[in-house]
Amino acid sequence: MSLRERTRRAVRAELIDAAMRLFLSQGFEVTTVEEIAQAAGISRRSYFRYFASKDEVFAGALASIGQAIGHTLAKRPLSESPWDALRRAFDPLLDQAGTDPNAEALGRLMLERPSLQQGKHTAWQTEIATALETRLPADATGDRSLSAQALAAAAIACLHTAQAQWLAPDEHRELATLLDMSMDAVHPSPSRRGTLGTREPGTVGDGSVR
Repeated sequence: MSLRERTRRAVRAELIDAAMRLFLSQGFEVTTVEEIAQAAGISRRSYFRYFASKDEVFAGALASIGQAIGHTLAKRPLSESPWDALRRAFDPLLDQAGTDPNAEALGRLMLERPSLQQGKHTAWQTEIATALETRLPADATGDRSLSAQALAAAAIACLHTAQAQWLAPDEHRELATLLDMSMDAVHPSPSRRGTLGTREPGTVGDGSVR
């Protein structure tokens, strides 16, 4: 990778970090491009060399999470079913939700702006589907992409449903429990019968309460 490309990636990462701090502290709507650029130490004009809008910088933050989920999925044992591997690939995100004080604020921010939620879906689906393809049998034409895209979209929809319930005022169950319930409603997993919300040994949380 060239020095120019490394510099470009570093500036993009700094802009994403600055933008997310501002979005979470003062809200998406009131945050301006000028404030993001200033927080990152660059000019407004320079900002637009990297991102075309506030929505785009937010999408950049979500894309990195999708990449992490895809990497986790790629490392899951091939002995797991594709659906179980998808569920386990969300574990690092669930662990973060249980320990990061900004997790709820980020979730509410996306629920309040459907365009951001859709951006997350789009950014994650490709990453997850790509990692999933090697686990799936090919169809009559030798293609796995359609099945991978469908499974990825379904798993992300289950996560959205679980997150929305998790953020409800009277909800006290862990996000992991709600995600297990959502995913089992689509495709029950024998490995989780009687253990909703549990994690693999060594992960955070016991599935009872937030």
